[in-house]
Formats: sequence, C-alpha cells, structure tokens
Amino acid sequence: MLRIRLLVPAVVALAATAGLASPVAAQSLYGGVGTAGLFAGYGHRYGETLGARAEVSWLPSAGRTFSEDGIDYSGDVKSQRFAALGDWHPLRGTFRLSVGLSGGRSSGNFSGAPSSGSTVTIGGATVPVGPADRYDVKAELPSVMPYVGIGWGHAITKGWGLSADVGVLIGSPKVTGTLSPSLRAKIAATGRDPDAELERELQTVRDTAAKIDVLPVLSLGLSYRW
Repeated sequence: MLRIRLLVPAVVALAATAGLASPVAAQSLYGGVGTAGLFAGYGHRYGETLGARAEVSWLPSAGRTFSEDGIDYSGDVKSQRFAALGDWHPLRGTFRLSVGLSGGRSSGNFSGAPSSGSTVTIGGATVPVGPADRYDVKAELPSVMPYVGIGWGHAITKGWGLSADVGVLIGSPKVTGTLSPSLRAKIAATGRDPDAELERELQTVRDTAAKIDVLPVLSLGLSYRW
C-alpha cells in the first residue's frame, strides 16, 4: 500500500516534468460508463510515454435487493467520486499502465425485513419477528482509495477514439447498522443487550467485508483529442 501511495505522486511529477521539457503532444476530453457509473474527464498526453488525467464519476441511486440469513434486504447504492491519474505508455501507443487516487463517497444503504411469522437471530439472540421489525445496514467505501490498472486509448493522434480501463480501487468498506425499536425491545426482553448483539452481528459482516480489499473497476469511453 505504501509503495502504491509513493508511486502515484512520482508518476504525476514525471508527467509534469515532461510537460515543462516539451510541448503538450495531445489534450483530450472523454466520457463513458463503467462500474463506477457515468464518468467524464480531461487528459494530457506528454510526449510518447507519459500522461495525466483528472475525472469525475457519478452513479445515481441504483436499487438492489438480496436475502441473507432469513432477512430480505432492499436499498440502493450511490457513488460520487473524482480521481487524479498518472498514465505510462510503455509501448508509446494506446496501451497504458495507470496509478492514482480516487476520492469521494460510495455507499450502499439497505433495509432488512425479516420474514413475518418467523424468527431471526441477531448476534446471539433469537427472537420472533413481525412487520415492524427491521435491521438496517450501511456499507461505505473509504473516502480516499488508491487505484491501479491498465487501459487502452488516449493516443497522441488527434480526433475521436475509444478508451477502456480495467483496474482496482484498494480499500475495504466500513459497515454500520441499526435495529428498529420493536426489534430492540424483543432482544432486550430475552435479557440481552440489543447494542451488544447488534455489534456481534455486524462484526460477522465486517469480517467478510475485510476480505474484500479491492473493488474491480471496468469502464468504456469515447474521447476527443486535439
């Protein structure tokens, strides 16, 4: 992780140095769609090997539903991020290696409704559930995440072109949750602490989330260079 963070400013600094030594070979505006939603950006290609880009991405509220441990979850995923990227074109063509930093907010908010008439286990407490009982979970990515990837596009030649990126954002989500008042009361009636049982339940989710330390990024775009 430390090596990646040190490499990002190094690549950007090299690109800036190249820009001082020679005129900008190409500039571009680009946009497209990917796993982070819609994106748009501005890029410089410094000579044949180095480049730098700045882009923003936006994923509007996208509905998601799933079930786990007898609980039906529904909610949405949102993302608003920006990125500063350095590109190295080792073959002096469109293929590139990219590193950078992505900042912003990416989160998923899910409201869980246990099946009415059944029981649910929160932590170590098993209680009957009804329509008013809910278990809500929020997963949020770090505000700043390193990026490493490869890509194609943003050539020196002027005009329209396609671009594609395949990479990963590095970081694990932060997981928090809440219980509805009715579900808290039922857990308390068993003689257990609702907050302690909620924390135990969330910890199992966090243990799983901690194993997911990279987020895949795929994108396809269109650019115009001048």
